[in-house]
Amino acid sequence: MTARNNFSSGKLTHPDGRMHHLGINESEITKSCILTSNLERVKIIANTFDTAEKTGEHREYITYKGEKYGIPMSVMSIGMGCMPTAIAVEELKHIGCTNMIKVGTCSAIQSGIKPGTIIIARGAVRGEGATVEYLNYQYPAVSDLDILLALEESAKEVGEKPVVGIVRTHDAIYLEARFGHDGVQERIKPWSDLGVIAVENETASLFTIASIIGSRAGCILLVVDNLIDNTVMDFESDYEKRMLVVIDIAERALVKTDKLPAHQR
Repeated sequence: MTARNNFSSGKLTHPDGRMHHLGINESEITKSCILTSNLERVKIIANTFDTAEKTGEHREYITYKGEKYGIPMSVMSIGMGCMPTAIAVEELKHIGCTNMIKVGTCSAIQSGIKPGTIIIARGAVRGEGATVEYLNYQYPAVSDLDILLALEESAKEVGEKPVVGIVRTHDAIYLEARFGHDGVQERIKPWSDLGVIAVENETASLFTIASIIGSRAGCILLVVDNLIDNTVMDFESDYEKRMLVVIDIAERALVKTDKLPAHQR
């Protein structure tokens, strides 16, 4: 199966016009949106907005709409994994949201990347099954360049030096996690040897689907542990304050890219 030219998806809605899975319509979302797989993090992000109101809660998709740094901005939970992420990216395009940055966490797989480090994903290994349903593995999963540069610039503004590189997206979280099955080191070694910097569970789907439907997508992650060094973040003292930095960088980047048109498809 190869990529189709002029790729487009059908618009599936409820009788009231709200999107079938997301449960919201055009008036309940903005062009620029932060996406996150953590349901609790949605409210945390919304609380950083200058104004925010809850506009949707359907299935795993919780949505807040508001304003930050003078532009309309939203935040939405996308569930864990690539399939619900793909649904979100497609349905958001139908209701005018075409500028997306995922905020999440990851496990580093390069020695020396300390927990608490911020990672900006330049691209992702498509080690998952959702995107192959769309097109074969020859198609790359890469960040939108404008959003990538905006994330890097925004990190610099707040005094951060993120690690920028390729992450690996996969479906089986217990197979590539310090708390999971035996054999984690053997499983991640080929990717670590190739210079992949971290593992996580949604970015490949976000990048691939956004690219083929003409949306813009980026990803910024907080390292919570390192599978090579076996080091772990002190969640009580460090997690909240470091995640707020990640969120701020994402919001600043969305301001920089809000006026850009969606890619034409």
